[in-house]
Amino acid sequence: MFGWLLLIVFIALSITMSLWFIIGVFILSLWKLNRWFYYSSKSWRKVHFPMMRAYAAACGRESAAAESEGREFNINTALITLLGMVNPKISTDHELLIEREFERCNNFYDKPLITSHLINQMKVDESKVSDILKLARKSLNPDDKGLMVRMVIASIIEEQFSKEDRGEYMLQVFLGKAS
Repeated sequence: MFGWLLLIVFIALSITMSLWFIIGVFILSLWKLNRWFYYSSKSWRKVHFPMMRAYAAACGRESAAAESEGREFNINTALITLLGMVNPKISTDHELLIEREFERCNNFYDKPLITSHLINQMKVDESKVSDILKLARKSLNPDDKGLMVRMVIASIIEEQFSKEDRGEYMLQVFLGKAS
């Protein structure tokens, strides 16, 4: 939003004041174009970023409700609110989807998907794949609220795109690039 506003101001200034502001228009246009290509380059990015913004709103609602009711923050309620806000076209009930993702987290459901992505797309040596998988397994903790949000997002990515896209997304989560 701020970038668009700044771009409009620079366009107006270049028209009314001086043509030197065209340099700012050019730089801001390149920046906005770069951001647009980044966010639409991978299928998982099209889902991840809007859902993380929606989760921030759902988390705020749950946090305010928990504070006013004098109870602790409940991740399940926040995730149900998230799914209700974005209302994705999913094949299961929201509560069942969340429960399924907690189970998948415990069972390391994404191991074959990540392995496939590492070997086929990234051409990583199989000896290094096992090391990456060990690190990924250590980071799987259902008590980690941020991870569970990303697991729910991964489920939506799987529903909307494919299992391979889910595997790529979960690898990016474990590498810390899906933040």
